[in-house]
Order: sequence, then C-alpha cells, then structure tokens
Amino acid sequence: MYRLNKKKNDAVVVVESPAALSKLETLSQTWYEATNGKTNTDKTLVLPLGPNWLRDETAQALPTVQEGESFKWCGYAFFRHGDSKLFWTHVLDRIKAKARAARDRTLSPSGRVFYANAHITSTVLHVLSFDIPPQWFIQAAETALTDFVWGGPRRNTVAREFVFQTREDGGLGLISIGDIVHSVALRFWDAVAGSDEAIWAPLARESWRSLVATTRDFSPWGFFSSTARVEKLYRDSTRWGAVVAAARVTVPTIKSELLTLPELLSLPPRLPSLYAEGAKHAYDDADAVAKFAQIADLYWRDEGKGWALVGHRRGFWQHSKEPALRHEHVWARVGQKLKAKALLPKTAVRPARIPLKEDPHPRCFNFFGLTRPFTIRKLRRLVNKVRFPGKDGQDRALPGGQPQEPRVRRFPEGTSQSGRQRFWSWLHDRFASAAEQDTHWRLMYDVTPTRKKQHVQGHASSPSCLFCGNDAAVIETVSHYFFGCAYSASYWSGVLRILFDKLGIEDTDVDPSTFTQEQLTMGLPLLRGRGRTTSKWMWVRLACAIGFQRLHLLRWHVHQRFEKDRVVAPPSIPSALRAFNRDYLSRAGFVPGARDWEV
Repeated sequence: MYRLNKKKNDAVVVVESPAALSKLETLSQTWYEATNGKTNTDKTLVLPLGPNWLRDETAQALPTVQEGESFKWCGYAFFRHGDSKLFWTHVLDRIKAKARAARDRTLSPSGRVFYANAHITSTVLHVLSFDIPPQWFIQAAETALTDFVWGGPRRNTVAREFVFQTREDGGLGLISIGDIVHSVALRFWDAVAGSDEAIWAPLARESWRSLVATTRDFSPWGFFSSTARVEKLYRDSTRWGAVVAAARVTVPTIKSELLTLPELLSLPPRLPSLYAEGAKHAYDDADAVAKFAQIADLYWRDEGKGWALVGHRRGFWQHSKEPALRHEHVWARVGQKLKAKALLPKTAVRPARIPLKEDPHPRCFNFFGLTRPFTIRKLRRLVNKVRFPGKDGQDRALPGGQPQEPRVRRFPEGTSQSGRQRFWSWLHDRFASAAEQDTHWRLMYDVTPTRKKQHVQGHASSPSCLFCGNDAAVIETVSHYFFGCAYSASYWSGVLRILFDKLGIEDTDVDPSTFTQEQLTMGLPLLRGRGRTTSKWMWVRLACAIGFQRLHLLRWHVHQRFEKDRVVAPPSIPSALRAFNRDYLSRAGFVPGARDWEV
C-alpha cells in the first residue's frame, strides 16, 4: 500500500488486483482522519496497474503500468511490485535539491535549522507519514540535513545528536527524520496491537498477517520475547523491522487497573509498567524471565479446552513437579511485584480455571500517557527525549561505569536540570538574533573558533592571543577569548556601565559577585530576575546578546587580518563601546514595549 500526499488532502492507494479492493472499504469510510482530520471522501482514486486486472471498459479507460515500469504520482516514481527504492531515492534527491538552493546563503546554524524545518523537512513530512522508509534513506537524509546546517560535510563542531535535540535541552531543534519514522512505527504498532483509530489499521493488520502467515498467529506483544525464527523475519522486513525496533525502545505504558486476566496472561513480564515503581529488579531478573518468557507460562494450560487445572497438592499434578517448582520460583520473585497480581488465581489454595490469553484492548495501554489518536507532532517530541535521554551530556555514563565529561562545560557546578532549561529558554529568547544565539551557544559547548582551535586545524600561525602581544605564553582559550584577556575584561567593564545606566543602578550599589565570569556566561540571572515581562529582562538580554556577538566579531576580524597582512590593529575600547551603545539603543527601539522606558 502506498499513500502519497502532495497536499494535505490528496492521496493514492495502489493495489495489486481487484480482490484487494475489499480491503479499502474501511479506509474510504474513515477517511476523515487522513492527515488534516477533515471529512474528504470524494477524491479517492483507484488506478488499475499491470496485467492482473481484468480488461473491462473501466480498466481500458484508465492508465496501466506493465511489468518493469514505474508509476508516477505527485512527481515521485515507484514500482508496482513493491520495490520502493526508486521512490525513496526521488524523495532524497528532493531533500538535497532544497538544501542546495540555500547552501551558499550567509546563515547561522540556527537560521539554517529554521530553513530546514520550514522548507526541507516540511516538504517530505506527509510522504513520511504513510509508510516506513528503509534505514539507508533515514541515514542519508539526516546526513544531508546536518551537512546543510554546518555548511558542509565534516564541519560540525559538536556531536550530531545535539543538533537534533530540542532547544530546551541545549540542542538546535533540527527535526530528525529518525524521530518522524519512529513515531510512524509506533502508530503502526498501535494499529496492529488492536487500536481502531488509524485509517490504515486494517491494511496494517493485513500486512502483519501476511508477514507471520508462515509461522503462526503471532501476537504483536510477542515482540518482546520472540524466537530467533521470527526475529529473522522481522529483520528482513523494512517496515516491520523498524516497528519492532521502535516498540522495544519505546515500550507501551500498561494501565493495570483496566486489565482482565486473559489480557494480563498475554503480556510479557519485561514490561516495566506492569510493576510498581522501584521494582525494576522484578523484570530484570534474567534467571526468572529465562524460565518463563510469558506470564501465562506460570500455569499449565490445555489449549484445546481453553482452560487448565493448576495446583501443587500431592497427587494432583499428573506430569511432574518441575512446573510447580518453577511456578513457586517465579511467583516469589516476580508475581508479588505485579500491580495486577489480584487478577491471578490463587492456585496454591485450590485448582483454578485459567482462560486463554487475549491481546489487551487499546484502552489498556498507550504511549507516553498520550490519548489517541497519536499524532506525529505529539509523538515526535517525546520520542526525541527517549532517543537522546542524556540532557546536555550530564546524565550519561561511559561503558565502564565512569561518569562522562559533560558536553556543556560552562554550567556552574551544581546547576539543576530546571536551571539548565531556564537558561536555554533565556538563550533562545526573541530579543537575541539567530547569530547572537549561536555565538553564546558555541560558548556553552566550548567550541568558539579561538586561535588555539584554528592553530590545531591549520588555519592560524600560532595559538597565542594577539591582543596580549602575541606572547607565546598566553594561549587563546575560550575563557581567555571572552573574559581572561585584558582587552575583553575592559570591554565588559564598559558594557556593564552602559547597562547600569539604563537600569538606573549606581556604581556604589553594585555587588561585584553579580558580574563574575560565570554570571556573565549564564546571562546575569541575579540581575535580570525571572520575570520576562520586566524591563530588566529586555535590557540584560540585549546587553549579553550584543556584547558577546560584537566581542566575538571584533576578535575574529583581528585574527583574519593578522593571518592575511600580519597586522594587529584592534579598535580602541572607547570606539568598541560607542559601536556597542549605538547598536544597543537602536535595537531597543524596535522591541515591543520599549517606549515605556527612556531610550
């Protein structure tokens, strides 16, 4: 099945023979959920393709495609026999063409991310919402997007994953193709697991049944404890291999209070939400889970009759005592931790009838606590946090158990996670331009292009600071670049005096601890306060944004002229401060509400 969206309300479904048309009945009846969520059934188009169609008058009046030929829809080409490589190649070419159109524009990484999200990813978003592309397409598309953001291949200054993280978590907010595909995979899994909300649910279940027809009627919940034979079957399928991977990384949340006994018996014991919080050892017990891959195996069942007699009393068990011993073993280590343990029969007291297992009803589980229907936008934001759980690199550990050095090195020691999120929200405030945000963002990750970094890359003759007399003993690090250099320190002293004047603060009222290097890096939180509506917030944000940006450009231009002409000619401090003040006042005049204060 292919569903290609040129616009929000256009689609095509390609089927192989007239017998497949019966599967489209539910699709045409519930078309109101298609992409835009509005009723739209008068644009359903069926095209007969290939020699399998009967040559009646209708078929002769419509175009057909023979074996080996490709069919075009919305400018994309794909094959009738199911090979979608040509189709995804065309989609990738469209992404690269959009990136080439803006490749030579002078944009900051944040500006390029905005362009990529608005004009590149958005053009293929509807195409990605109908099926799961192969892995090679996902990798190639994300590589093309990251190369565009950084201005070329191998030019990234930070790890790739931080580009795809949300801006609230310290990233650049580039929409990940992998996150979109992961979200679509979760919706496919939900449709096969029993949900009737998605319009493609009948076709997804039919595709599922055709995949496992050679094995058995395999429940999708068996993803978590499948056999090697079924594992190979999943890996060989582009669609269901991705679905299995997504379901194992993002496990559903089980609502134990809504489960029935047959539904509980069908669930694997590795699902964390089956247990009370803090009982992780119950389902991580490899010894217990190895003996019982399913909770239903705790009981001896007769599949033919639909129920079984289970007990421990001497003479009752007709086969052996081993199952009973295993039952006691797992019940003691796993069963007591179950939230829904009251549903299980008390087999130790008397024999009990155990019903056949049934797949849970959709009301009994969901993803991330969301309500159906699961939209890509809702799922993608939460999937991103699952794929990149270590915020700012603070919570990650190396394989040996040693804590990893944080990627964001400029946070003061002891900064809480909420404090980090408040800072990132402040950094991306609208009072700062994209270029100013990127300059401060590079400072936080310690990747500012100092002369030391330029020397390592072969773009500078020495790593020493030009403002300190090009002394070989003074290495231009990031801290020296912005704060440690005498020129930078004098520059910030003048910037703060201009800021004090606008805030009406006397020099005698200044607390020196408010303006340390760490406080300047964090945006002077003790001075600006937490209320964004106050005048202090605007003046402080503008001072930090313009101050960091102008200092960076000033030092960068001096470095470029020295490498070209061997001349060190930095502007004087009064000249630099006059330029800052002129930019500062002009920018404040265009901020809404600035007329309420004296400019």
